Amino acid sequence: MVDMTGLRAKRLDRLRNAMADNDLEAVVVFEYANGRYAADLRPLYAPNFLVRQAVVVTTRSDDVICFVHQDDTPHRRSTMTWLEPENVREFPTGVMLEGGGAQALAPIGSALRELGWRGGRVGTDIGTPNSLANLSDLIGAPVVDANAVLHHVRSVKFEEEIVLLRAASAVVDEAFRVACEAVRPGIRECEILAEVMRVFYRHGAEVPQCNLIVCTGQNTAPMQRFAGETEVAEGDLVFMDIGACFNGVFSEATRTVVCGEPNEEQRRIYTAVSGLHEAMIAELAPGRTAAELQRVAGELLDAGPYRGYLQKMIVAHGIGVGYAEPPFIAPPGRPTPELAFEPGTVLAVVPTIIVPGVPGGGGVRLEDVVAVTADGVERLTTYPYAEELLL
Repeated sequence: MVDMTGLRAKRLDRLRNAMADNDLEAVVVFEYANGRYAADLRPLYAPNFLVRQAVVVTTRSDDVICFVHQDDTPHRRSTMTWLEPENVREFPTGVMLEGGGAQALAPIGSALRELGWRGGRVGTDIGTPNSLANLSDLIGAPVVDANAVLHHVRSVKFEEEIVLLRAASAVVDEAFRVACEAVRPGIRECEILAEVMRVFYRHGAEVPQCNLIVCTGQNTAPMQRFAGETEVAEGDLVFMDIGACFNGVFSEATRTVVCGEPNEEQRRIYTAVSGLHEAMIAELAPGRTAAELQRVAGELLDAGPYRGYLQKMIVAHGIGVGYAEPPFIAPPGRPTPELAFEPGTVLAVVPTIIVPGVPGGGGVRLEDVVAVTADGVERLTTYPYAEELLL
């Protein structure tokens, strides 16, 4: 069991301390993950609702004021029992109107003053250029970028958050069990994903992590970032990158499996990715750095035949209340954050090698969510790997 009341208090205390350290008297956050962190506000995830909620926090008050979609306000007032009902308010929808003017944001200005704001710096995360200009005009002060502060606050997890991540990861593991059992000649990519979604929603997941990937055969190289109607054939790789939000945190994993017997090139690619995956996870210990993680990956790539085939994206990223959040660790040879890992750092480690022209497909990814501990790492996603694809 997780003491959610205690976790909410810890998050707010950490946030307010970081605000004070960075000369922010208040923050107005619109981005869903920051709202979840600051007020445990479950968002509306539809893309057109991206900036349809807000959370106001100041250093001068213990209270928090939330703004939620107008149709949702009565329900949130009755269920967000950790806030006073009058602190859950209708979102000022005029914030998104080009002609709305500063007065469209008057309720947010009122909330700032109610929470003790007296003219100090106000930080925010996202918004339209018009809405940010309106907010600045309304309060008569500059609105500054608070993303670095907010990301830093979220980057190291409390033990209660690790417990939540374990539960979310167990749901992901169960989805993989069902998905892998469904792999057979003739099944379509979208049908495999349907089995995944059935598990997620049957277990109470809030929302998929993103546009989940199930691709097979030649759709793995170049990688198709959705599940289409392609049928799995004998000898095909099946590449599955899936995740979901459960109890307010995201977990995800990727497994690449084979339908039937793999060929030797598929085994070589998979073995190379597996080596990268294991080496990077082994590097995640307190005091180690993102640069060292890159170095280990680079040395392994340089020693093998797939140096030019690492997907030029990221090799690891943060995860938690955000489905993919800083830090984003770039592949070897590219700039990456100056970051030292510490207990509570949680990363999705995600090496990907994509080789076109391989019969049955040559795209392989392995991904797991891992937490840095005082002694090393804990793997939070644990579904087995495809040993038949190892040399």
